[in-house]
Amino acid sequence: MIDFTTVLVILAVVLFLGVCAIVGLVCLRWLYGRYAQQASGLTGDLGGKIANSNPLMIKAVIIGFLTLMMLIPTALVHDLMQERHSLYRSVLHETDQEWGQEQTLAAPVLVVPYTTETRVTDSNGKDRIIVGQDKLVVLPDQLKLNSDLTHDFRERSIYKSLVYTADIKGSANFRLDPPPIKNLQKIHYDQAYVAITLTDNSGIGSSPAVRLDGKKLELMPGTGLRTAYLGSGFSAKLDPSQDFSNFSIQFDTTLRGSRNISAIPLGMNTQIEISADWPHPSFRQFLPKSRDITNDSFSAAWEVSHLSRNYPQVFRDSDNLNLGEIIAEAQLFEPVSHYGTSIRAAKYGIMFVALTYLMLLVFEFTRGIRLHLVQYLLVGVSLSVFYLLLLTLSEHISFYLSYTLAAAVTVLSISSYITAATKNRTNGLAIGSLLAVLYGFLYSILQMEDYALTMGSSLLLLVLLVMMYMTRNLNKGSDESPTVTCSDQDIIET
Repeated sequence: MIDFTTVLVILAVVLFLGVCAIVGLVCLRWLYGRYAQQASGLTGDLGGKIANSNPLMIKAVIIGFLTLMMLIPTALVHDLMQERHSLYRSVLHETDQEWGQEQTLAAPVLVVPYTTETRVTDSNGKDRIIVGQDKLVVLPDQLKLNSDLTHDFRERSIYKSLVYTADIKGSANFRLDPPPIKNLQKIHYDQAYVAITLTDNSGIGSSPAVRLDGKKLELMPGTGLRTAYLGSGFSAKLDPSQDFSNFSIQFDTTLRGSRNISAIPLGMNTQIEISADWPHPSFRQFLPKSRDITNDSFSAAWEVSHLSRNYPQVFRDSDNLNLGEIIAEAQLFEPVSHYGTSIRAAKYGIMFVALTYLMLLVFEFTRGIRLHLVQYLLVGVSLSVFYLLLLTLSEHISFYLSYTLAAAVTVLSISSYITAATKNRTNGLAIGSLLAVLYGFLYSILQMEDYALTMGSSLLLLVLLVMMYMTRNLNKGSDESPTVTCSDQDIIET
């Protein structure tokens, strides 16, 4: 729910701004009174022009100062949105820890331990033999991976986290041809095993299976490797009598994860297929060769050659190679969350305040109405409360409905207030129409991210042209030369 402490702070700041604005108005009126008295003592057109232009200048300065003051409540609402968004991200992270994190599959690999013996001479001239142990990591010749994802949502309080369950199936062909190893003492074929590596072991389903030429193998936890991307997962010990010159592995498992799933093409020739019942995929890093996206699902296929990478087919575990040079990644992309959209909307807050104040100011000097500074302040507060309403409602209902309700409340309240303040329904309808157009433009900007700058610039230009048209005759009366007439009585007295 909304942090009421923050809301109280916002209201306190708004109240403080109101008091400061009233005090400032009293001071400016006092200064204006003295200035008007001095201006009235001047003769000629100069005094008349100063006296006539002074109200517009003073009012514009006050409204400009008040607009800058409205940055404070707008900034506080923006900070509240950021805080709620951070809380939402932390809930997603906790859900990932409990359900399963973003998964990266690097499987399978053949692991063969070996021993080396190195003869060294110590400081006393005696020879010693240092026994070292390491592991050969053999990548497959042919690798096929297939992942079929089913999405779901995990709920916690008012938050939802997008997760998936993936049915993973794969096959790989291996051919062991050990490279020359310096000081090699023995290769322990009897300790060889196959490792299925992934990011988060907590996401492994209840019944994974690994088969050697169709024969099911016994599984063991962990991979026993230190190389990046190969450190977690599970493994299967091979039969010591196995012919390592050429054999095939098949495996399948159910995997839980959140939002992203990736596969590292470790084979000399790798084929990867990823499909999901989700209509918004995002492919990153190594793009797929083909893809098919429908209204409710997607599928993608990769074909990768070992020539695209820089690491060999056989290497030592101690080499610390970077296997993440090429990754086929598919993301279950969520369109911008309501928090992100609300934050983007709040960035236009000061523009809404400035444009609304400018319109009210133009009304004052073109329609002969007068608005109190407190009334300007309350209109600005209403514009800021719109974003608070948007944030509150969007946490419980769709963003479109939240935006419509928040905008409707704001437009109706301000237009009704201006109607009552000016005792003229036309003024209220004009302000209401302006705000409705502004909120309509803002919603369009939020929906069209690629053209947001174009839409925003067009809106500013349109408003500027309208304001220029409405104020074209603002100083027409003061520019006209005064006409002096003399009566017959004045002539006789002269």
